[in-house]
Amino acid sequence: MSLLDLASKRHSPRAFDGSALTWEDLANGFEAARLSSSSYNNQPWRFVVALRGEEGFDALLNTAVDANHTWMKDAGAIVGVMSSTVLEKTGETDHAALLGVGMAVGAMELAFTEAGLASMQAGGFDRAAFRALLDLPDHLLPVSLLAVGRLPEGHVPGAKTRKSLSDIAFRVGDDIR
Repeated sequence: MSLLDLASKRHSPRAFDGSALTWEDLANGFEAARLSSSSYNNQPWRFVVALRGEEGFDALLNTAVDANHTWMKDAGAIVGVMSSTVLEKTGETDHAALLGVGMAVGAMELAFTEAGLASMQAGGFDRAAFRALLDLPDHLLPVSLLAVGRLPEGHVPGAKTRKSLSDIAFRVGDDIR
């Protein structure tokens, strides 16, 4: 399947079938993330994984706001996404860290789609509780929770609405909105 086909097929469901996933189910997604590009090759992404049935699953799930908890509870895994804010080579602030993390998660989600899995990121979670749960050092920034799983029987994705190319891609001198 081409990259454009995968991007077209990927969607953000608010429903999973409740079946468990294994590390092997997720491995190609993490490998795609690992191979993503990053500024200074800093690779600022960090992921904590909790599989359904593990104690950590409920702990990560309980950091989600109620609206996200409702649908995340049926995921096969929850991935906590973090960003290192420091350039390892210099100790300076990595101003492009979130771009790198976004690229890594994007690659991961496309790999999950290719494997027949679905995923949805959630920015609505208690970052302080997440930080405390994992005893994170100050340089690691909690970014999102990523629910991964299998779709329920009969799930039909809604229409994918996106802005037009003319709304997002401009030339120098154009009126950028």
